[in-house]
Amino acid sequence: MIEKFLKQELTGWKTWEAVYLFSAVGITIAAGYQGGDNALGTASAVTGTLYTMLAGKGKVSCYIFGIFNTIAYGYIAGTQQLYGDRMLNWGIYLPMMFIGFGMWIFRRDAQYCVIKERLSRRALWVTVCLNLAAVMIYGYILKRMNDSQPYLDSFTTVVSVTAMVLTLKRCIEQWVCWTLVNLASVIMWIKVYISTGGEATATMLWWVIMLASGIIFFVQWYRSLNNNSNVGNEEC
Repeated sequence: MIEKFLKQELTGWKTWEAVYLFSAVGITIAAGYQGGDNALGTASAVTGTLYTMLAGKGKVSCYIFGIFNTIAYGYIAGTQQLYGDRMLNWGIYLPMMFIGFGMWIFRRDAQYCVIKERLSRRALWVTVCLNLAAVMIYGYILKRMNDSQPYLDSFTTVVSVTAMVLTLKRCIEQWVCWTLVNLASVIMWIKVYISTGGEATATMLWWVIMLASGIIFFVQWYRSLNNNSNVGNEEC
């Protein structure tokens, strides 16, 4: 059964996708080593990279790596007083990883990649309005908790929850959310990098790679939805 699952996850990869995957992992490991990151920080960055790459390809195995990443990254974020990120990863992401695995495995195409969908126009506007309100409310709460970057932390937390829900629902809009989150996270971790004199190199670079990946995967999913008449016709 495990052999069959591995074979399914290795099906449908293009050469450039495999090269991009291994290059991103290699760069993350090298950056962690050069920057003097500890093993946990590097492992978190690597598993986070694998999660995003596999999710972008639509492979259900992404959630296996996501489980470790949420545990490790939640701990690291807490050490930098990014309490919103810690609560996000431990309280929301972790259970969602198990839910996502169960939801994706039954919605795959002939190449064992997840079937893609899109939000309706009404659902899109409701999502945007709810996120704006939630960012302001949660940012105020984090400020009262002495969070080091309350509203930026709130933004990444709230939009990440939305992105994760859209990921479970297999909607292309997840990549717009992830790109916004990744951009904010790059800014947040650059500040950490500067304030600590160069620590968290792997984590910072991981977010840079995730930013580029989110844009690439949005383009891929958009093309897939528009090129396949039998895929992505549903609205979520």
